[in-house]
Amino acid sequence: MHKLLNIFLVIILLSACSNNDSANETKLSSLIKADFSYTQDLFDCTLNENESLISLESFFSKNIEDYKKIAQSENLNISIFFPENNANITTFIISIISNNNPLGLKKFIDAVKSDAITEVASCSFAIFQHKGINLKEELINNNNYFINAEILRCKYNDTYNFGTFQISINRFINNLRAIELPYSISYLEDNSKNDSFIWINYFYTEDYGDILLKNWANKEDSAEIQNEFSTNATCIDSKKYKSYKLI
Repeated sequence: MHKLLNIFLVIILLSACSNNDSANETKLSSLIKADFSYTQDLFDCTLNENESLISLESFFSKNIEDYKKIAQSENLNISIFFPENNANITTFIISIISNNNPLGLKKFIDAVKSDAITEVASCSFAIFQHKGINLKEELINNNNYFINAEILRCKYNDTYNFGTFQISINRFINNLRAIELPYSISYLEDNSKNDSFIWINYFYTEDYGDILLKNWANKEDSAEIQNEFSTNATCIDSKKYKSYKLI
C-alpha cells in the first residue's frame, strides 16, 4: 500500500511538472517581443457621392508642397492604398509611417482637414500608432508608379503570441528566399484590438502571383508552413491593393 501511494504521488508530481513546463513555455514566449522600429497608421476612407479619384488627385496636388514640408519636418512617409482590380473605386486607405510621432501625424491630419478633405472623402482619422517592424526588406531600386500590396488582419489563437509565431515567420522567410521574387513584409501590432496584428506583403513585380503559384504554393514546405501559421493565428480578412507613394 505504501509503495502504491508513492507511485501515485510521483504521477501527480510529474503531471504537475508537465503542466508547469507548458505554462512556463507560454509565459516565456509571451516575453519575446518584436524589435519594433517605427509606427504606422492606416486610415480607412470613402469617397463622397459624385466624387472620383480625379477629385482626390486634384485635392492632394493642390497643396502637395505644404504636405511635403510637414512630412519632411515630422519624418512622415505617406502612401495611399487603392483596392486592386476594382474598376469603380470608392474606398482607399491613407497609410502614414512615423517614428512614434503622433503629434507630427496629427499636424498632417489637421492640414488636410483644414484644406477640406471632407468635401472629397470621409476618413476615420483615429490615431492608433501601430508598432511596426520590417520582417523582410527588399533593397531594390523600385521605379514603379504603384506597388502591389496585400493587407491581412489577423488575431492570435489562444495561448499563442509573437514569441510562438516567430519560428514559423523565420521559416517562411527563409523558404521564400530561394525564390527570385522581390518582396517585403511588414508586421504591425494592432493597437485597436487585443491579441491582433496586421501583416502587409509588398510585391515589386506584376507577375508575383504566378511566381508564387509556380515555385512555392504547391510544395510540401508551403503546406507545412501554412499549417503552422493557422495554428498560431487566424486571419480575418485579406485584401489586395495598389500602393501609391504620395510623399
